[in-house]
Amino acid sequence: MRWDGLFADLEAQLAHGRWQDTETEAAELTRGERASIVLADRLRGAIGAPLTVMLEDGQRLQLTVSTVGSSWIGGSDRSGSLVLNLDAVAAIDSPLSVTTPESSPGRRHLGIGSLYRSLSRARAGVLVSGRDGRVLGEGTIDRVGLDHLDLAVHPRDEQRRGRNVRGLRVIPYGAIHLVRSAHTSSV
Repeated sequence: MRWDGLFADLEAQLAHGRWQDTETEAAELTRGERASIVLADRLRGAIGAPLTVMLEDGQRLQLTVSTVGSSWIGGSDRSGSLVLNLDAVAAIDSPLSVTTPESSPGRRHLGIGSLYRSLSRARAGVLVSGRDGRVLGEGTIDRVGLDHLDLAVHPRDEQRRGRNVRGLRVIPYGAIHLVRSAHTSSV
């Protein structure tokens, strides 16, 4: 009868070993799945939520996320609407615990150029800030290339009219970290 106890003990050890193998495999699969998550998907899970974002220049923005592209975040803060280049983000003070992959293949590949083209079509007055926090220009986006945009320089709270335009500035996307909407003034 002593053999029965030995066999039961061996069976228990085998079952425990299989469970450990299953746990190890599950942990490895979880790590592999996490390794494929991109920041944009985590930010998409925060749509509608307030975030604190630290930019490369040390500036901290408190914004509410409204849309997320493959390389940019759209949202608003106390000053109005804005678009952030994800490359300019140094840190985000939020756990970003929900992951929401983009379900549309077409939208998944919309880069920041598509957003700039939309702003250009809308003739929206904008303020463009560079990576060091300096203002690169304010006015209206006239043309959008593959890796740069042309900004008609004028006060962003004025219409783009010939008399208001002070020049044309070509700005590479890589130099831009933030684009803000025009302030609306109440008279």
